[in-house]
Amino acid sequence: MGSVSYAQEQHLASLAVQRAAILTKNVMRSVKHIAKTDSTPVTVADFVAQALLISALHRAFPSDGFIGEETADVLREDATLRQQVWELVGATELENAADEALLAKPSSSEEMMHHIDLGGRGVGTRNGRTWVMDPIDGTATFIRGGQYAVALALLEDGKEVVGVVACPNLLHPDLARIEDTPVDVEGYGIMLSTALGEGVILRPVGKGSLLPGQHVSARRPAPPTANGLIDPTSWNFVDSTMGEKYHLQNVKRFASTVGALFPGTDVWSTHVRLIVLGLGARQGGNVQVRIPPRAEGNDPEDYIWDYAGSQLILSELGGKATDLDGREIDFGAGRRLSRNWGLVAAPGWLHFEVLHRVQEFVG
Repeated sequence: MGSVSYAQEQHLASLAVQRAAILTKNVMRSVKHIAKTDSTPVTVADFVAQALLISALHRAFPSDGFIGEETADVLREDATLRQQVWELVGATELENAADEALLAKPSSSEEMMHHIDLGGRGVGTRNGRTWVMDPIDGTATFIRGGQYAVALALLEDGKEVVGVVACPNLLHPDLARIEDTPVDVEGYGIMLSTALGEGVILRPVGKGSLLPGQHVSARRPAPPTANGLIDPTSWNFVDSTMGEKYHLQNVKRFASTVGALFPGTDVWSTHVRLIVLGLGARQGGNVQVRIPPRAEGNDPEDYIWDYAGSQLILSELGGKATDLDGREIDFGAGRRLSRNWGLVAAPGWLHFEVLHRVQEFVG
């Protein structure tokens, strides 16, 4: 059990993520009637979700900081887009009035843009509390109706202490095998939430109060093989064939070196991949590896909102994530993961073996 209770933060964060997940799923459903080349629905949903998340949290915790992907600059320049976002902010609410009353909304479009900018201009710190959010992680698959996530984390002194991730397209019965398809067409998917040291709660995403959830046990260590070694050919690499900009060729070569299929599970959203690592039942264990050139550090596209929240969930489920030097992921370095090189994420019982082999591979 954690020494400090974050029950209030976890509950409010779960309600806020649920409201944002409903909004994004409703927008995604509207995409069926819009050209897939039109990015406007994703843009609108990103802005609305970030505004709703920050508005709810800022009223409850006015001294906390925020980090989000979006700034409101384009909304100030585009009155039509601003009006679209503002109308959706006003129209989105939970069906349970008491729970909705716990979640604030901006009172004007100007306040809405201010709240968005609280996240878009947030820089992070190693001191105090900062909420980190990814309103839509996996926009490329979101627009096609595939898997995506709404992610929220609370950092305290640069460490994750609360994590909530909704996967609005993830079918509850299919958790043993998670892919970009099939999806939850009728419902709103699932949500996982945790506070440091308190375990993970898994529940369906509803439209009103939080639905009853179940505690998910940490994964047990795999039974040792006859010779005490783990066969790497059975590792299940969780990645995406769409991820060439993440130096995917290096991971492909590494998987080939150990004799494993790549990718074993093909999912684009980073947060959904980490949920796969935590929940997916595979005999050899799920692994994710990032191998950028050392001279470049982590890829410029690696931001803390791509990992914060789901990484805490992975840890609470018995998983482990470090960089290629074996260091913890540093969420206190600012908006980017600038103090880490690459990534190795795996079940705790498997992490050392994967890390050791990756280090041998990169020399």
